Amino acid sequence: MSSDRHAGRTAIVTGASSGIGRRIALQFAEEGANVVCASRSNEPHQGRHHDTDLERPTEVVIQEDYEGDASFVSTDVSDPDAVEHLIEATVDRFGAIDVLVNNAGVFVEGDSQETTVEDWQFMLSVDLDGTFYCCKYAIPHLKESSGHIVNIASVNATEGGSGPAYAAANAGQVNLTRDLAVELGPHDVNVNCLSPGYVKTPIQDYQDEESIQISREHTLLPELGEPEEVATVVTFLASEEASYVHGADIYVDGGWAAHRV
Repeated sequence: MSSDRHAGRTAIVTGASSGIGRRIALQFAEEGANVVCASRSNEPHQGRHHDTDLERPTEVVIQEDYEGDASFVSTDVSDPDAVEHLIEATVDRFGAIDVLVNNAGVFVEGDSQETTVEDWQFMLSVDLDGTFYCCKYAIPHLKESSGHIVNIASVNATEGGSGPAYAAANAGQVNLTRDLAVELGPHDVNVNCLSPGYVKTPIQDYQDEESIQISREHTLLPELGEPEEVATVVTFLASEEASYVHGADIYVDGGWAAHRV
């Protein structure tokens, strides 16, 4: 892996304050990119099981520890006006958009009867609508740069058990990726999706030790996933080294899907 393969490029990462998004943003910075960190708040989410000691906001870590530049734009991706502002602020600051990583996501536990209408609308608005809004407003700029879109879904896109809203939203992300790949391939914009399994981040706070053990049993490799293992694949998919990977959904799941899908 070249440490400067994203040098001079500009990447937007949504949900960058914590978890997978934080590590993706740091990985782009390590590879030389300017990074726009987009989240509702830049305060890191300290989890019960993982990331229990985070203090510095992601953009501060990049500014203090890396050579690339970074900025934070407060963004609720479920609000199209906020997303439009994010795109405009990025272009105003850095002049272009080369990479869009749609990582922002939420999870509310519950089956069809426990999930309220408000829960359903909340998860769909962030996990699916937010991805569409970010793509919609970024695409004109990505066409100019022959850029890359990487959407972060989940193994739950292709199996049940995570609750109806989360499964539906992530399945929508996978197929939105495919549709955008058809649309944008002729414009030399790469669009791919990445579906993680269990990754050690604060989104797992809802789990107890028993349910985490079940995730361990469903994961074929000995260890559960680390955020950097996802981030490494994201920065690859967003690079010229992956220029012929298009419209794909890549599992980064320790083998979770190999015996379940």
